[in-house]
Amino acid sequence: MSNPTSAQRLLTLLEAQRQDAAHMLEVLLQEFNALKGNDLQAFEQAMDIKLKQLGELEQKEQSSLPELEKIIGTPCNRQQLEAFIINSRDARLLAGWQSLHVTLKQCHEQNLLNQRVLAASHAQVQQALNLLRGENPQVSSSVTYQDSGKSEHRPILGQSIAIA
Repeated sequence: MSNPTSAQRLLTLLEAQRQDAAHMLEVLLQEFNALKGNDLQAFEQAMDIKLKQLGELEQKEQSSLPELEKIIGTPCNRQQLEAFIINSRDARLLAGWQSLHVTLKQCHEQNLLNQRVLAASHAQVQQALNLLRGENPQVSSSVTYQDSGKSEHRPILGQSIAIA
């Protein structure tokens, strides 16, 4: 590392990213609670916040790249930054880097959990719709071709319990 101020600037950037990731984790937890409680309004609010946060994160990342490149002295990507931090042997930078990665891993795991809950909810809704339409997913479907030549699976319809 060229000087102590570079280390401090990098540490400041890492901490800012960790705080942003912690905020994203809070949003993902809000999303999970909304999904778990089947609260559509809370889910939509969480999604709006999440999309806004993602946009802000992308902007912050783009604006911090020139600073990171100045600090490490080369075009910056994750591997180069990690190598730079490890090679610096600065305990504060290593701790900041590890803290950021722990928080990012938590975000990733929470996002995967949210996706599983959403997929399970979708499957339940699809099953209910199939029952209302009189479709039985156990019965094989017929394959037909659309005008474009793509194949389309059409279920063999059973007795519908709903009247339109």
